[in-house]
Amino acid sequence: MSGITTKSIITTNSHASEESTGQSLSSEIEEPPLNWPGDGTRLHIALLVNLARHAPPVHSNAPSDILAELDQDNNVNSYANAMRARGHEVLICEGNAHLAAWLEQVKPDICFNTCEGFGGDSREAQVPAMLEMLGIPYTGPTPLAAAITHDKPTTQRILASYGLPVPHYQVFNASDLVMQPFSEVLRPHMVYPLFVKPAHEGTGIGIHNDSIARNEAQLRSKVAQIIEDYRQPAMVEMYIEGKDITCGLTGNGLDVHFYPITEVDFSGYPTELEPIYGVEQKVDFDTYYRNKCPAPLSDALFNEIRRLTHEVFLVTGCRDFARVDFRVTDQGQPYILEINGLPGITPNSDLTLMAQAENLTHADLVCNVLDAALKRYGIKK
Repeated sequence: MSGITTKSIITTNSHASEESTGQSLSSEIEEPPLNWPGDGTRLHIALLVNLARHAPPVHSNAPSDILAELDQDNNVNSYANAMRARGHEVLICEGNAHLAAWLEQVKPDICFNTCEGFGGDSREAQVPAMLEMLGIPYTGPTPLAAAITHDKPTTQRILASYGLPVPHYQVFNASDLVMQPFSEVLRPHMVYPLFVKPAHEGTGIGIHNDSIARNEAQLRSKVAQIIEDYRQPAMVEMYIEGKDITCGLTGNGLDVHFYPITEVDFSGYPTELEPIYGVEQKVDFDTYYRNKCPAPLSDALFNEIRRLTHEVFLVTGCRDFARVDFRVTDQGQPYILEINGLPGITPNSDLTLMAQAENLTHADLVCNVLDAALKRYGIKK
């Protein structure tokens, strides 16, 4: 789930600047109260967050985008306000090592989990695992689904085993860098251009203008940079030329609601930028963002994108909400790039923009996620 706040609420098909609203939650998050407000007759929701300003120190050569998935206070305000506006009582707590003791004292009816985790290969699974151990209902993916979908190679292996269309890929570790030349370790189907990204990150972290490698020198350089800077393997995929498409949903099982499919319009960005949705596009040149929502797709491709989104959602074990990203070739062949089982739902996230395209508000989206979890658990609102 993205903590980036520069992308803003959609107006027609472009972004406009967004200002932080609501009072600061600093004291409320750092010293969460142990008593519920109100008369005690409403649903008690614990909103669990990971704020960027609470992140532990990173290593000395950490890249500037390494904390991009963590949240900001104004986003947390928006989640809490959305649920309070529907009559629920909400307390907020940082999803850290002290969370279990706090939860045992406040005894929420359900947790609204937005925690990305502060460290570890399966960090998005940490809070769900704690909640499972405590027996507390919560929104979003299980520990298993969170671990699977946060690790891109594992996701692609699973999807490929179901016969779903994914790009050819290969994972590189530090030991591979000593191989000379790379042509000796590159699998035969890995043909340039290739696309290089961290094996387990989200929010465009590690994806930059140099992520497309067109020769061995570029590939070796980018793989080495990912391994060194992000302290994890590099995932190398066949680069798919085509449209950047994303599809989101809320719900569970066969009872899901699809939001309008979105296509990123790269024509608004400076010409020196590659047509990829990375950190430069999401942050540095955010004001240039344009989209087409709903995306101009044929009926057949529209139905196929929705079908694939739902199948990916089901086979990875996701719950309540998700977003699936695709590349669609000029010949109309969709390739699944990844599923985000804990997608951003800030006031300016992609899923929010999709909801707004069908005249829903950000608060509607937050409550749709909550309602999906309540229905799944059989909890009455």
